[in-house]
Parts: sequence; C-alpha cells; structure tokens
Amino acid sequence: MKKILIICIFLFMMTLTITEVQAEEYLTYQEIVFDSDEAILLKDFTDEQYEEFYNVIDKARFIGWSLGIVNKNESLEFVSETKLKIVNNGFSTIKHNITLSTKEETKYQISASGSIAVSGKGDIKKFKGSIDADIKASISYTTNLTMSETYEFNIIVDPLTYVSIVTRGLGELSNGVGKYYFFWIETKRGGWETFNVTTEYYEIIKEKL
Repeated sequence: MKKILIICIFLFMMTLTITEVQAEEYLTYQEIVFDSDEAILLKDFTDEQYEEFYNVIDKARFIGWSLGIVNKNESLEFVSETKLKIVNNGFSTIKHNITLSTKEETKYQISASGSIAVSGKGDIKKFKGSIDADIKASISYTTNLTMSETYEFNIIVDPLTYVSIVTRGLGELSNGVGKYYFFWIETKRGGWETFNVTTEYYEIIKEKL
C-alpha cells in the first residue's frame, strides 16, 4: 500500500512544470494603467516575486488548491488599440465620415502560468480543474456582455494636425498564485489572473504635428 502511495505521489510530482503566461487579448493592449502604483500584471511577476507570493501560502491541504491573492479587484484604465489615424500635412482642412462597429463579446478574460491551465475556447474560458471555483469564490466575479453597435464619426482634421481614434476603457484585475496538494504534499504551482472590462468606448484625439 505504501509503495502504491509513493508511486502516486511521484506521478503527481512529475506534473510540475513552469510555463509562460498564456496570452489573452488584454495582454496585447497598448496601455494598462492601474489606480494603485503597487498593482502589477501576472506577466510582470519576477521569479523572486513568485517565490515571495508562494511563501505566503502556508496552508497545506489534504487534496486540492490553496490560493494566494496578490491583487484583488484592482481598478484600471486601458487603451486597447488605435482604430484609425489621419494625418494632415497640408494647409487645407480635411473632413472625414467614419463608421466603426463593435462585435458582441464577453468582456472577461483569464490568464495562467506554471501548472495552472486555462480550458475552453473563444469567450467561454475557465481555469482548468477545481481551482476555477476557488478563484471565483475569492474575488468579485462578473461577466459583462458587450452587444454589437455601430458608431458614426464626422471628423475635421485641421492643417498640420493629426486625429486618432482609440478604444479606451475601465476594468478590474485580480491575480495571484496557487499550490496544489496531494496528501499534504505540494505537487503543482502556478499563477492566475482575471481581467474584466467594465466600460469601453471610443475616444477621438486631436494633436498638432
């Protein structure tokens, strides 16, 4: 019996892996600025910070995940992308009529690293295994659905200026680390992160060349 238990524990230990953060759309945003100077993204965790955060988890479990929360529902502003840029190098005013459309999508994204994995496709994703429920029970969890909409802009670009349209918004981010225990022995570890968009809109910016 003891030999079987040792073999099972060894097999679980073999699953320990270190992987890069699994990319989500928000990780490609042009800019993310937190209200708090101390908040950071999972992808910016250093090896030293990972070890520091892992050490905060001091509660071993018989079987299952123990979580450590680093950032909880941190407010942020973001610029996801530049939709359009018009440059006027001349001496006459330029006028443009522009139509932009948004698609229907769920504004909730997740990322993970190490032995924590993400399952699902498209907008329907979750953390693989029981850790998904543990994370959602530890933070304020909401799912916002953005419906398809069309916007029309009448833009006037003055001489020697440029105009850009960017997608800007507000959101919340939570992240942390986790350890998985099997018979009180740690067999897996990794990082997790949730990104929830609460508001999103277009912004027109006009600047001199």
